[in-house]
Amino acid sequence: MKERHVDTLIIGSGYAGVNAYYTLKRRGLIISKNKNFIFWTAKLRNIVSRNLKFAAPLPFVEERTVIDLDLQSKIIQTEQEKIYANNLIIAPGCERQNYDKVIKEAMSRSTISLGTVSHFDEYLLLQLGFYLRRLGKDVKVNTSYLSWLGSDVENQVRQLVSRAGLGYTEKPELIIDECTSVHPFTFYTPSRFLELYKNVYVAGDIIKGWPKLGELAMRTGIYVGGRILNKRMEEFKPTFIFILDGGFGEGLHIRSTKPWGGDYVSVKRSRIRPLLKRFIERYYVLRRGKMGFLINL
Repeated sequence: MKERHVDTLIIGSGYAGVNAYYTLKRRGLIISKNKNFIFWTAKLRNIVSRNLKFAAPLPFVEERTVIDLDLQSKIIQTEQEKIYANNLIIAPGCERQNYDKVIKEAMSRSTISLGTVSHFDEYLLLQLGFYLRRLGKDVKVNTSYLSWLGSDVENQVRQLVSRAGLGYTEKPELIIDECTSVHPFTFYTPSRFLELYKNVYVAGDIIKGWPKLGELAMRTGIYVGGRILNKRMEEFKPTFIFILDGGFGEGLHIRSTKPWGGDYVSVKRSRIRPLLKRFIERYYVLRRGKMGFLINL
């Protein structure tokens, strides 16, 4: 089998992988099963805003399927070759098996009840519910109103849900599956520096026990790219950041460290937040996933 030696290998072309690549000034090799960047936030928005572009080609990605890996030795085997790396970034993401099916089924119904397997996916459930409600559908959700992000968030989400006219159900019919890892990967528990072994890093949705959130994944990618460039960086400090669009011109900008034992919570409600989300939906596709100045928002 053909062999190749590289300085830095990135596995995955999603939120985390591409931002690690950009942070490394495009000096790494990035491999993925998909040569397109898909911005799932914009794809979901297509429910109420048809023909919104949500994918962009990534010409710098080499299309490869990983079939085996030795993380400690930093050796990756694909169907075509064996790759030896000095630095390795694992960022293959994860998959919600029935996500598209749930959306398709919901779009075909006039009365919908939604739930999730994982409470960490409630933000997706609520955003889907708001968009479906905007289409005039009767929507009920099984939710904690994001109470795990803090009481301030819960109170604001309850108010937004009430104003949008979403109901509550104990027995949802359409349930979004939990995100699962793809063979040969599993979910990993890295150090506070997002490191598994020396010069082996984990970024994005493949981190065990964390919310599967695009904003968070991008920041992990930027961080591990920075770690390779500058080993003296401080530990990674995760924050849940998300804009929840109520669907009727009002939204919430949520920030919280509660999922990691922190006590920081910020929730801002205004009509500007949905407009910011509209900008973000276009920005990331245009920039092929590069976070850029939005890291400061």
